[in-house]
Amino acid sequence: MPASRPTQTRFMLLLLIPMVVWGSTFMVTKELIALWPPYALAFVRVTLGTLVLLPLAISRHRTGNRLPWPTLWLMGLLGVALYYLVFNLALVYVSASQGALVQASIPAMTALVAVLWLRERASGLRWLGIAMSIAGVLIVFSGSDSNGGESSQFGSLLMFASVICWALYTALAKRVTELDSLVVTVAVMGTGAILLLPLAGFEVITAHMAGKGLAPLPLMSWLSLLFLGVVASGLAYLLYNASLQHLDASAVGVYTNLIPIVGVLTGVIVLGEPLSTRAIIGGLVVMLGVWITSRSERPAAVTA
Repeated sequence: MPASRPTQTRFMLLLLIPMVVWGSTFMVTKELIALWPPYALAFVRVTLGTLVLLPLAISRHRTGNRLPWPTLWLMGLLGVALYYLVFNLALVYVSASQGALVQASIPAMTALVAVLWLRERASGLRWLGIAMSIAGVLIVFSGSDSNGGESSQFGSLLMFASVICWALYTALAKRVTELDSLVVTVAVMGTGAILLLPLAGFEVITAHMAGKGLAPLPLMSWLSLLFLGVVASGLAYLLYNASLQHLDASAVGVYTNLIPIVGVLTGVIVLGEPLSTRAIIGGLVVMLGVWITSRSERPAAVTA
């Protein structure tokens, strides 16, 4: 039974919260990455998110239901371990706002993976949207700020690698659509945390051997870390999942376009990051391509 209009309005407003939270993670991660190494930061974030959602996942998982662990481990590798490794490392070299512009291409790249890997049909309009998104990303690359130079372009390439990781992860998620989405998400985050542990441990040990160790975080940085783990990787997902149960997937898909916009705005306004004209034009081309891609296909609900 469709939700009433007041209920839909309430959940549409509620959906703004995870969009703003996820959009601001570029800025928050950029600040933390200057204090802690990228792999250790990724491990702590994912572990906190897993612990927040774990009690709910245990209560919803039915005893006797076997989980497809090979698929879940692969999803944890692509969508958590590799994704956060390249995402965090990218923000060492690229601004938060430019990273957000590159990540705006996720819907189009997901559509491309679906066509090439899952053999989904693609209309001419869908191909046009994908091509425009790729062209927009290339323009963003060319719009790297003059202070960043080659390192900024390298950071953009790393951020684009995170886009590919997420697109592949989304394709794999189609294999587990019959399972509880919260249980799948916790299983994937948990396996991702396990895969991140050796790299994070090596990073910390190497830092200690070099006489540096992990820098002590000030109070605001600890709050930022809790924000990434508890809020962005935990509570925001719960709000997103609740909204998805009461809204059409098409409406939710429109809201996800707010994430790169918030990412750019927080980077420019809060961090004072410069943004070249070419990067802005490239970002607009990416978003136009994403819009065309979304108009050419029937939206599907997000699984995990």
